[in-house]
Amino acid sequence: MRTLVTGATGFLGSAVVRQLKKVGGQSVRALVRDPSAAPDVADEAVKGDLSDPSTFDAALDGVDRVIHAGARVSTQGPWEEFFAVNVAGTGALIEASERAGVSHFVHVSSLSVYDVPSDNAAVNEDSALEAGAEDRGFYARSKLEADQVAQAAITRGAPVTIVRPGLIFGPGRKVPLARRSVAAGPFRVVLASPDYLMPMAFVENVADALVLAAGNERAIGRIYTIVDEHVRQADYARMFLQASGQSWRPVYVPPGLVRTAASLVEGAARLVGKKAPLTRHQVDRTLRSARFDGARARAELEWHPQVPVFEALRRCFASQRNAPGA
Repeated sequence: MRTLVTGATGFLGSAVVRQLKKVGGQSVRALVRDPSAAPDVADEAVKGDLSDPSTFDAALDGVDRVIHAGARVSTQGPWEEFFAVNVAGTGALIEASERAGVSHFVHVSSLSVYDVPSDNAAVNEDSALEAGAEDRGFYARSKLEADQVAQAAITRGAPVTIVRPGLIFGPGRKVPLARRSVAAGPFRVVLASPDYLMPMAFVENVADALVLAAGNERAIGRIYTIVDEHVRQADYARMFLQASGQSWRPVYVPPGLVRTAASLVEGAARLVGKKAPLTRHQVDRTLRSARFDGARARAELEWHPQVPVFEALRRCFASQRNAPGA
């Protein structure tokens, strides 16, 4: 069994490669722009670029499964670059996989594609997708459009699975304190209610879910939400402090105040004929709390997060303390 992993040098993709080798019984091929940077545990590395479909056929030769974790994740750059990699690249890779006879294609999406219509909304795989993602930037828009491309492939009968992980964190990436927060001396200003639910997803748990999905024929044509735990913002801040050993106090800014500020910014931008740097839609999508139902993954994939949130945080900060030069 040979599995191709895109984005294999990235944060999630490298974890997927490690998980595949941990499970064993398969060869792992990494699709990377620089083969010398591929994870050491990969069996082979092939040069390719998601914005260049001409590289796909060679990369897919002899491949049984694809886990598509690659994406342009920067918040900067023109729309054309996000579209070429995240949207057109995903569509072209699915089509090339079909031509190559790949038996299963797992696409990594995001919770950001869901619409959250109100505070404390209940969201599952059948819920509506967001309208107005373009107001949150090119990355959010491109992830939504890529998800729609993958859904269209499922509709036409392609062997595709979509996995939508929560807020991914882990060693090697800055640990998130909140959706939005600002350091201010001995305080951390958190733009959320203390009751906001953080949909946490440890990178190793997400990699485990992706490998389980790729190895399960029942997952073909299905969509899965992956969230380890929903943790209240205030409880998460306490975990963060305990795991990190840091000393600061969280200050929670009422969501209503942030929404009012965003409305004022939008109004001022309209008066001068410019694009608003902050919109009410952005604020609503960021601050509205939701509970994302992951029961389908637990039932159909038999996936259960192996690393609890506090233990995951402890590992993150231990990794930082043990990093060279720390």
